[in-house]
Amino acid sequence: MDELRHAQRLADSARASPGVRAGIALARADLAARLNTPAEAERLYARAEFLYRRAGDLAGGAEAQQGRGLLLLDRDDYGRARTLLEGALRTELAAGNPRAAALTRLSLGELSRARGDTTAARRQLAQAAADLERLGDAVATAAALGERAGLEAAAGLPAAAESLYRAALDRLGQHVAPDVAWRLHAGLGLARRAQGDAEAAARELRLAIAEVERPSRSLALAERRSAFLADKWEVYAQLALTERARSLPGAAFEASEQLRAREMLELLARGRVAAPTDTAADLVAREQDLRRRIAELTHELEDVTGGDDALRGSIGRPAPAGREALERAQEAYADLLLEIRERAPQHAGLVSREAPRWQDVGRRLAPEQAFIEYLVSDSGSLAFVVTRDTAAVVDLGAGRRDLARLVEFARGTLEGPHPLTPPLRNAERGMGGEDLWRGPLRQLHEHLIAPIEEAGLLAGKTRLVLVPHAELHYLPFAALVDRVGPGRFLMERYEVTVTPSAAVWLALGDRGASRATSGVLALAPRPDVLPGSRREVAAVGGLVGADARVLTAGGATEEAFRREAPRRRIVHLATYGVLNKRNPLFSFVELAAGGGQDGRLEVHEVFGLHLAADLVVLSACETGVGSGALADVPAGDDWVGLVRAFLNAGAAHVVATLWRVDDWATEALMERFYEGLATGAEPARALALAQRALAGAPATAHPRYWAGFVAVGGSEGR
Repeated sequence: MDELRHAQRLADSARASPGVRAGIALARADLAARLNTPAEAERLYARAEFLYRRAGDLAGGAEAQQGRGLLLLDRDDYGRARTLLEGALRTELAAGNPRAAALTRLSLGELSRARGDTTAARRQLAQAAADLERLGDAVATAAALGERAGLEAAAGLPAAAESLYRAALDRLGQHVAPDVAWRLHAGLGLARRAQGDAEAAARELRLAIAEVERPSRSLALAERRSAFLADKWEVYAQLALTERARSLPGAAFEASEQLRAREMLELLARGRVAAPTDTAADLVAREQDLRRRIAELTHELEDVTGGDDALRGSIGRPAPAGREALERAQEAYADLLLEIRERAPQHAGLVSREAPRWQDVGRRLAPEQAFIEYLVSDSGSLAFVVTRDTAAVVDLGAGRRDLARLVEFARGTLEGPHPLTPPLRNAERGMGGEDLWRGPLRQLHEHLIAPIEEAGLLAGKTRLVLVPHAELHYLPFAALVDRVGPGRFLMERYEVTVTPSAAVWLALGDRGASRATSGVLALAPRPDVLPGSRREVAAVGGLVGADARVLTAGGATEEAFRREAPRRRIVHLATYGVLNKRNPLFSFVELAAGGGQDGRLEVHEVFGLHLAADLVVLSACETGVGSGALADVPAGDDWVGLVRAFLNAGAAHVVATLWRVDDWATEALMERFYEGLATGAEPARALALAQRALAGAPATAHPRYWAGFVAVGGSEGR
């Protein structure tokens, strides 16, 4: 990455020929695709294709076309991918470039396989393998054989698949090609497991993970490594499932932990790494230009507080062209932040942590607590249940697709429509459709909680620490309904804390003991359109007493937050929250502008704060959700959002929201939440008490008013 960036700068400044600059762009595009940064890869492939066209190099342009085709294949855009790949193949054959043509045939075979045309896939892959073998390209031949093996495995022929995987590994020999090797070892492991040899399967899957992690160690930043690993998480899940089949729950738990929260764990372990003091002038100038451009586009295109909507989220919608320009500027800024940090010498030594054992978790649990870590996969889903002295693994009886559909349906019934009228009219709206949410929430309880209770693993437990996985991060666990009578909510029987992983839970607990902060900072910058927020922060101040700093309207500035928050024990923000799924580093909570600050407290800015708060409350819309490199909720759990940012900045616990919340209902819930805190309750208990109070009141009984709030945090320390 460093050398190619340097080469591009030199080539541009020297006004090198289009062909030279095209070659550099193509190499950078291939690397960006390998690192799972598709937006950057697409931009660079397009640049390479344009420059090759200027240079009159049709063969080079075809290679760039093939790269773009593979990006489209990854997005399941099969029609456009086929057009590009077939066009590239024709050009490569006409230009007499057999190796490029063979590699494009390999891509076309992958495309045919993805579309379910196994006959065409076999034909293309066989020809690609034969051509590559004849050309003496061992690595590419191994990749083609691996694709053929995948076809046999999908057809239910594991013995044939095993033979091809072994042939591919033989071809690979001593060549260092981790991108190919990990897939071959993983495929061979699954083929052995399908034939009943779980021990050999586990061995091959561990070899696959070693190959996955080999190149990741050369990436200086945790964010880069998490993006690189974003499409490789399934091998970790399959190892966990295999160890479960071998009756090794401890090994299965450790495999589950290996795939989780890698980025956040390293950020917690390392602490904030500042930009190097000798940052090149060109980077400084680019950063200033981009910040200015983003500010201008934001000012022109987004009115995040317009209207009289009593929801704590944005309703402004910029025009499509303006939105695209803003998104491009934000993407460029996020890439620039990484480039600046990659020049920091502090990154020379990488942080490496072993996955925690279940015994490490058990030692931190109270007698009434249970720790439940979920692992969902299309081939099976598990719950790891840890108490002080036991660990168990429970099969959940549902795959990832089924669970994801149920979560999406449940959220659809809970989130809307959002009432903008007094409670009486809300009750009228609920008539006839009031129980739509019960069905999916009861089914999810049957999958996620009932099997654990039926195994007797939650007997005597009143507090749950949950580690969601994939789409379960968007599930309001508090609202799950059991089968007793009309159904009891989970929050009526348990106090629930959510945490990213066992490793993060332990790390957060380790750092919480030395805090010496006091007092509360409560901000409500927009009481004009969110009147409940003014009453909310006033109530917080009244419950806390003299040691509270309450700022409203124009006084609740981002400058005041930055000045006051680092020395406060509790920080409470009652305001608008805006989720940016396309670039989660730019999700934000809105404060008042002033003192040189624009009032948009964005995720990338929060990562740079130094807090020592026991609790941060984000009383705004969608502050508990985020996004990742390739998906809204990455299966490896390395998503970026406000919760992760505040935990990284120093908060021990964060209360946040899963959807757009109502102003008046949020005020009521927060008053009861702080009443619980005032009695000495932990955040999870205070939240459960508040949710129970709202669920028991007719005006706020619907789960949409209280179920979207989650308490996220770590253990209670050593």
